[in-house]
Amino acid sequence: MSLPPLPPPVWVNLESTLGCNLECVMCGPFLSGVTKKRRVMEPALIERVERQLLGGAHDLSLTVAGEPFMTPKLRQFVELAERSGVSLQLNTNATLIKPGELLERLLRVASLVTFSVDAATPEVYAAIRVKSDLPRVLANIRLVVGLREALPRRERPRLALAMVWMRDNLEELPLMVELVSELGLDRLEVAHLTAFDPENEARSLRHVPERADAISEVAWERARALGVRLHLPPRFDGRPHAVSRRHRLRLATREARSLDRSRLARLWRKARHDLALGRWQRRAGGTLSCGFLRGKVMVSIGGDVAPCPMPGRPVLGNLLEQDFDTIWNGSVLRSMREGLLRGDPHACCRHCSQNPERYDPSDPATVRPGERGW
Repeated sequence: MSLPPLPPPVWVNLESTLGCNLECVMCGPFLSGVTKKRRVMEPALIERVERQLLGGAHDLSLTVAGEPFMTPKLRQFVELAERSGVSLQLNTNATLIKPGELLERLLRVASLVTFSVDAATPEVYAAIRVKSDLPRVLANIRLVVGLREALPRRERPRLALAMVWMRDNLEELPLMVELVSELGLDRLEVAHLTAFDPENEARSLRHVPERADAISEVAWERARALGVRLHLPPRFDGRPHAVSRRHRLRLATREARSLDRSRLARLWRKARHDLALGRWQRRAGGTLSCGFLRGKVMVSIGGDVAPCPMPGRPVLGNLLEQDFDTIWNGSVLRSMREGLLRGDPHACCRHCSQNPERYDPSDPATVRPGERGW
């Protein structure tokens, strides 16, 4: 199969720092020792990212392994977003957020800030996010919510809560839905545990699938009652979560009220990319089920380019040694795209949560994937 060149990515994920101040029990980078090295991205690489990747992108994410509020270059990344016109996205543990001019500037150029919390009960939270403190984290989140509400509507980012769902916090899911509503956040994002350490595999919910499915239904009922947008992985019994038309309409109506020229411009850029992607898929003779292979890319702290931040990902090349255009339509990515199109995905794609046609949370190979190469 000879694939045509794919349009450049619209979402760029930078490993802006590897440092983190917490010691979370399920965190692969912490367990491998990487987060203690406190490495940051060098100026020469940031300059190449700006010149070669951001011309057509609309989102720049600063999160892979580390805590973005730890990088001494955070101001530089905010200035990069202001200068290039992209929107920032970041995932933070919310322990290091401080009021001030930099935080306000960051919120003005951000499209999404996600707070990783994992539990609504202080004792459960403290057992998972070691060296953190839930009351302080919630105070920082409330600070951000207040600053967002003071911004003009066109500059307000979406705010989300995220949790890694596992046996340690199995019963917390409905409480997390309530916490999202109480804090005034936009959604709750839930992901199953990926066990980077063999001992962590026992934490997986695949060992208690019936209980997990029952609690997920309670959480859905709570989300419907409170009008919370809930992003949940599939049920273990294979049935999709039923989302009523009324709930969809309620969420869509609320989000439509927040539309402004800035958000409409982002939607227009996304629509243009989707049209170009549609033309590519027609020429290629199939549909790419993976959002990363369609229009996303990751750059590591040392310049290695990967298709995604998921476990087992290949390295496609290095931005300090090659032009990005050569990497983006190079042999490795072409082969990965061909594999999805013909229904024979590469090993790292077969059990990935980003491949909805193949993802099975009850599969041991999904919970404990191949080595990631931190």
